[in-house]
Amino acid sequence: MFKNFDAFLNKGKATMPDSALERCSSCFFPTEFYEVPLIATRQYNHDTKVFSFGLPDGVSLDLPVCACILLKGANEAGEPTIRPYTPISSNEQKGSFDLLVKIYPQGVVSQWLNTRELGAKVGFKHIPFNIKAQYPFEGKKKLNMICGGTGITPMYQALLKIINTPGDDLQVTLLYGNKSVEDILLRKELEQAVARGGGRFKVVHVVGDRSDMPRIAGWDGELGWVDQGKVKKYCFPPAEDVLTFVCGVPALYDVMCGPRTEPEVRKDSVLAQLGYTQQMISKL
Repeated sequence: MFKNFDAFLNKGKATMPDSALERCSSCFFPTEFYEVPLIATRQYNHDTKVFSFGLPDGVSLDLPVCACILLKGANEAGEPTIRPYTPISSNEQKGSFDLLVKIYPQGVVSQWLNTRELGAKVGFKHIPFNIKAQYPFEGKKKLNMICGGTGITPMYQALLKIINTPGDDLQVTLLYGNKSVEDILLRKELEQAVARGGGRFKVVHVVGDRSDMPRIAGWDGELGWVDQGKVKKYCFPPAEDVLTFVCGVPALYDVMCGPRTEPEVRKDSVLAQLGYTQQMISKL
């Protein structure tokens, strides 16, 4: 259960941004930072929390699929530090939105966020760079989703849209890596998506903190890392109607397709070697 939900009530609710502020999409947040209150927190697992932020009553975040928002935190010196996050709540949710955040021991923004009191104001903005391949992904019939850790959040955003859109017939294969079974995020929600997908969705979990990960008692999924062999084994092969999403830590981008900040697909990356072109890849 969320705790102390009423604590924020006397500290101000979210208000609508000035309509004159620049926007790059339908998203509630403009292209400059705008503050909304932290209204609830919930422990998700041993190192991850769900943070809920208030929006005006009856108002949706209305974030495009696929896209993320930027959160402004601060380092120990009080200097602004910015990180991208993709909500796990759908646009059907009104009056609030939810972020799933892993609290890293050395994570500047995640540690800053974890120390905010309910009712504290947190700044967000939404910029053109963070609008990626857009639903309904014109010309694409099959989606590969390659991710690790909290990189699952934009994949889940897309899955929610696909599931909740009548007549959608996209096929999806999700290849999802985590250090341990306990680290898997949104596992139940992904199982529910598979059950609702009518055979269109496949989820492959990969667990391990090294490439030669030994067998784990009670685990019958893949072991090791998300690598070239697993992409070739499970993902839809390169084709004009295939789109491949990648999201995770910088090392995953580097290996799979090259840095997130570079639009080009690196020639020596896994996806390039397997024949995926830049038109078949979206770095989320």
